[in-house]
Amino acid sequence: MIRAFVFLVLAHLALVIAAVADCLGGEHAPRKLTRAWWVLIIVFVPIVGGILWFTVGRAKPPRPQPGSPRGNAGPRNPKGPVAPDDDPDFLRDIDRRLRDDNKED
Repeated sequence: MIRAFVFLVLAHLALVIAAVADCLGGEHAPRKLTRAWWVLIIVFVPIVGGILWFTVGRAKPPRPQPGSPRGNAGPRNPKGPVAPDDDPDFLRDIDRRLRDDNKED
């Protein structure tokens, strides 16, 4: 019985810490109330406060518009080489140096 009680207390503590951290650390403004009110609700309303934050209060990030640059994970056609081993000029230069070194031997 004591183990179950300790587990429930630790689970509640984890929920409160996660909810408060998410509330204070988000870059988008919360829905319905201000951050201060949400922190008070999370801390003083056991279990339900954290659940309410994650279901009702947490702001959903805006959806990217089709064709906007933020909607893509990365550039589809990069402007140039990303790393030296992706640069054709760099690779040609290394190949030329290796051939020149082999000719001298």
